[in-house]
Amino acid sequence: MTTSSQSAPLGVAALRGIKWTTAAAVVTAVLQVGYTAVMARLLDPAAFGLVALAGVVLRFGGYFAEMGLGHALVQRPKLTANDLRATFTGSLLLGAVVAGLFWLLAPLSLLVLKNPAVVPLVRALALGFVVASLGLTATSVLRREMRFEVLAKLDVLAYVLAYGGVGLGCAWAGAGVWSLVAASLAQQLITSVGTYAVVRHPLRPLFGWQHYSALVGYGSQVSLISFLEFINGNLDTLLIGRLLGPVALGLYNRAFMLLYLPMYFLTNSVAKVAFPAFSQVQQDVPRLRGLYLRSSTLVATLVLPLCAGVAVAAPEMVRVLLGPKWDASIPVLRALCVAIPLSLTTMFAGIVADARANLRRKVVLNVEFILLLVGLFWLLRGYGIVGIAAAIGIGEVVRTLLYMRITHKDLAVGYPALFAIYLPGLRNALVVGASILLASVALRGLDWPRLVVFGLQMLTGALALSGLLLRWPSPELRPMIIKALRRLDTTPRAPEWSRTGLRRYADWLDPVAARADSSFDTSLGVPAPLMS
Repeated sequence: MTTSSQSAPLGVAALRGIKWTTAAAVVTAVLQVGYTAVMARLLDPAAFGLVALAGVVLRFGGYFAEMGLGHALVQRPKLTANDLRATFTGSLLLGAVVAGLFWLLAPLSLLVLKNPAVVPLVRALALGFVVASLGLTATSVLRREMRFEVLAKLDVLAYVLAYGGVGLGCAWAGAGVWSLVAASLAQQLITSVGTYAVVRHPLRPLFGWQHYSALVGYGSQVSLISFLEFINGNLDTLLIGRLLGPVALGLYNRAFMLLYLPMYFLTNSVAKVAFPAFSQVQQDVPRLRGLYLRSSTLVATLVLPLCAGVAVAAPEMVRVLLGPKWDASIPVLRALCVAIPLSLTTMFAGIVADARANLRRKVVLNVEFILLLVGLFWLLRGYGIVGIAAAIGIGEVVRTLLYMRITHKDLAVGYPALFAIYLPGLRNALVVGASILLASVALRGLDWPRLVVFGLQMLTGALALSGLLLRWPSPELRPMIIKALRRLDTTPRAPEWSRTGLRRYADWLDPVAARADSSFDTSLGVPAPLMS
């Protein structure tokens, strides 16, 4: 299955994958807003609530419905036809078993949810485990080959046809809550059929444990880790709701989502591409070490200053986006500005562990983190939701150190290099935070509308960060800037004065290439281009 993505250099394929993944996420998000606006007028709120409750029940099965087989297929150093057949057979059987269990045990959901209307929805949506398993192997092959362009186009097409066609059509016909179920199943079916149509892997079943042992051995640990990470990610919600009540949980949840969702959106596309990219070079430790350090440094360089700006502008941000009755979430938002950037930067260490099949250490780390969080929550519960947020921050600092220990041993990276990942981001965070603080001190005394003040704070932070990145670009960011300049210089309608400015800036960014270009072009008697 040789593709253009496979033959292209890894860095080029990764950058292309990030672009397509990001584009698909943006387009789907915009479509989702429009879809939600229309469906909200066709269905009552109870329909959305019932599907959300069913989704909570089904989420637990999702961690074990494929037993990590797709992840294992992407990670395999070498792929054989038997691997494809085993993954397809195993995922289909697992999907059928999990779907059957949910069909039989759906009435037990009443013990927790106490809503009989959820039972038929759980049974119907459980069919999605079988439908999704049909496309698991093909999707994993496309991820392994870094053909994210295909996946992005299929994702958008499936959403449009399933939700815009099947979902809206059923809702218009009066199907009620079942229109949401039909749309979900249709999306999974369209994606599965589309990915298989592209890959056309063998469908003949394969049995015999020798074909499954390596895949299941790796995949089962991935499933366990995913489940432990799910617990880690929801411990705060569970314990705040139990210890402090729904009001405190609401304040905490809105503050968390206000910061986490934009940060996650910035890094999610990179994370999706990182695992297949890291897996391709898993045996080339020096190259993998370089990819890990560059990826982590780049994310820290961008995320840390953004969170520093949020910490300073938290009062205006909360009052503009949430309203004055949410003021109690301001200190929570500030405390989370420590935890969330560390969590997003550390994810690359977890991806390296997955790519290198270093999963036992990752399991131990997640168990240690769960125990640490429970202890910190208990100790700091007296400080309310601010104490819980502080516990999350302390826990993320410890988790970062634990991942450093794993990466240090696995990739032979010195601790000074691991700590240096955060230096460019901390420098940028200090400057951006100080800039917004100075602007805030001046603006808050003018009695201007909060929206205007918040807008000027954002503008100040954006200018400060842009100036830092352009004047002192990190080694990880410099090639991206040069590539962007190269494209701008070839724009036919760009005025000559702007092209001249871009050339001078490019010469400053890459003086070695500039001298080489100048020497070469002078001998030909023609002006030097921006970049050859």
